[in-house]
Amino acid sequence: MDARISEAARRRLADDFVGARQLCLDVLAGAPDNAEAMGLIGVCALETGDLDGARSWLDRAEAADPACGPVHLYRSMLHEAEGDAGAALASARQACEVAPDRFDVWGRYGDLAGRAGDFLTSAHALAAALDADPSHPAHPHVALRLAGARTETGDIKGAAEALDMAAAGGLGDTLEVVRLRVELARHAGDWSALIRYAERWQALDPTALEAKGALAMGWGRQGHYRRALRLFAPVLEAEPDRADYWAAQGRLILGARDIAGAQAAFDRALSLDADCSDATLGLARIHTFLGEVDAAARMCRRTLEIDPGSLEAYGQLCEVSGGWLTDEELERLECDIAKSGNPADRLSIGLFALGDAYHRRRRPADAFAAWERANDTKKLQHNGAVVSAYDRAEQDRRTDWLMRAFSEPVALPVQPASAQTPIFIVGMPRSGTTLIEAAIAAHEDVTAGGELSLMPVIFEEFMAWARSAGWSGGVIPETVLEPWRRRYLAQYSEFGLTGARWVTDKQPSNFMAVGLIRQLFPAAPVIHIRRKPVEVAFSIFRRNFSRMWPFAHDLEDIAHYYASQSRLGGFWPTVWPDAVTPLQYENLVREFEPQLRRVLARSGLSWSRRCLEYYVEADRAVMTFSAVQVRKPPSPEHLDSTSPYSEWLGVFNDALSAFPVDAETGVWRDPRQGHDPGEAPRPPVRSSGVLGRLFGRKQERDVS
Repeated sequence: MDARISEAARRRLADDFVGARQLCLDVLAGAPDNAEAMGLIGVCALETGDLDGARSWLDRAEAADPACGPVHLYRSMLHEAEGDAGAALASARQACEVAPDRFDVWGRYGDLAGRAGDFLTSAHALAAALDADPSHPAHPHVALRLAGARTETGDIKGAAEALDMAAAGGLGDTLEVVRLRVELARHAGDWSALIRYAERWQALDPTALEAKGALAMGWGRQGHYRRALRLFAPVLEAEPDRADYWAAQGRLILGARDIAGAQAAFDRALSLDADCSDATLGLARIHTFLGEVDAAARMCRRTLEIDPGSLEAYGQLCEVSGGWLTDEELERLECDIAKSGNPADRLSIGLFALGDAYHRRRRPADAFAAWERANDTKKLQHNGAVVSAYDRAEQDRRTDWLMRAFSEPVALPVQPASAQTPIFIVGMPRSGTTLIEAAIAAHEDVTAGGELSLMPVIFEEFMAWARSAGWSGGVIPETVLEPWRRRYLAQYSEFGLTGARWVTDKQPSNFMAVGLIRQLFPAAPVIHIRRKPVEVAFSIFRRNFSRMWPFAHDLEDIAHYYASQSRLGGFWPTVWPDAVTPLQYENLVREFEPQLRRVLARSGLSWSRRCLEYYVEADRAVMTFSAVQVRKPPSPEHLDSTSPYSEWLGVFNDALSAFPVDAETGVWRDPRQGHDPGEAPRPPVRSSGVLGRLFGRKQERDVS
């Protein structure tokens, strides 16, 4: 290439159009057919507003050399200036075809494709630009645009890699990169990263309402609803007439368990915009939690009228209808799932719903395939790859440590006087915790707390304290226990759980914390409910659990976690036989009254007929996957839901067989530790403290 052409191109980029033009004319004086020189004169004319001159020079250049890539690039710019976006895109594509080694032609093609909404093409072209010239000065900026295009296509890992390239090129702490990091975290459902980058965005631009809203969303999705509401308050105050902001407020209030407040917020949103789909979906959730199935289904379908592609609405509709969709709805759901660019968190919701719809239609192969893909999507959402985030070795280590640290009962302190005492219901998710809570909470002296999230937090703090203090067993100092006890009881006022002598907490993962619970609340009964392992595994695998339950997306992980729970479930009654009550779910539904009488008596509660007929006046909100089922009387008719899926669930059964867990009851069959299902616990084992050397995390499900 003539060096004068390169210099002319440099001057043109520096806005020295006169100098660039003169250099090109000098080239043409000796080489009148030089297409690139004519093209540069044409683009200089374009950039100084002379469209006719630009067109004339570009026509001459193309006639001289139809394969000159820069000429087609400049022609694309001319078409854009003339308002013909389609022709601009076509010329950019032609430039790439004739000059595939040029950074600038691929960059322009990628930008135009992105503006046209074709993000797959945009991402391909921008990546080609980066490959064409890794040292180009615009490399970091093109990498930033590539990250945006990949985010739009759902390529979360690729988007993150492009952002890393932009950051390495000097854009790491710019507002544009941080904002895209926030969007990427939101798209991936990585709420910890969302909080981190939203805080950085807020630091860079303290006035940005979007940053405050993203920060509130991050804390809300992690269960810190009160904190999220405080963060979101200035956003709503700044724009009180935005229906979507009121709907977002309603979701946070609903997470904080204020049904009336959430309904008021959703109603306010609909008063501002009758077609606010976030508000109608929020009302569908409220109706679900209240057991108003027909009203919930109507609101789901209203949401789909407004937003036909709402995968969340399909998920909620399948939850309240037991997977019943019309043929038209199922076809639309299948089409929506097939579309590219669905965020991972929403795609997984749609896939779980699709599995439920196939299950309802007795298509087990299709149903299981959909659930399997849904769980793979959850792994991808959480980890950036289809790999499990569950740490089996850590779970084993914790189980081993807990059984050593709490191997012997200790003299428990007298619990300070309190107006209320917890009743802890523990076990596996989907094992019947909601059923037994509903029955107990119908008692005149009991209030249902549901799945309270604070004890798992306190348990993590206890584990950290034990490591730092070197505690390995015995009495936990009262100075350590008292702040945790106070915080735990304070949540009763926050959630309106006052007025009754007892308050249930059915957070299943508290089976890990029983040793700590005994010292925090010596008077608190613990009910450990078990259910046939494969039924539990199947029920978990087909539901949309959050990242707080990392084992839930893999059948072998579920087997491992089940075994850990079974092992501890058999261990705790040997240390505290009077405080921990084992309960077999299958026995409960077959012999409801005698089993319920036994549980109430062991918990220190009198018999109440209301407990037997808990479903008659079940008017409280139930904010778990069991919100619909708990409104019905117990029945043994559905104890076997897994037979049609036996060939796919063999993976779970095989994995569980590696442990001494009874395949029918879930009882840990270590002869030094286990006992029969439903039987009163045997006396404590006074061994040397080596109760187990065979094996060695947690929290609330996403139901909002």
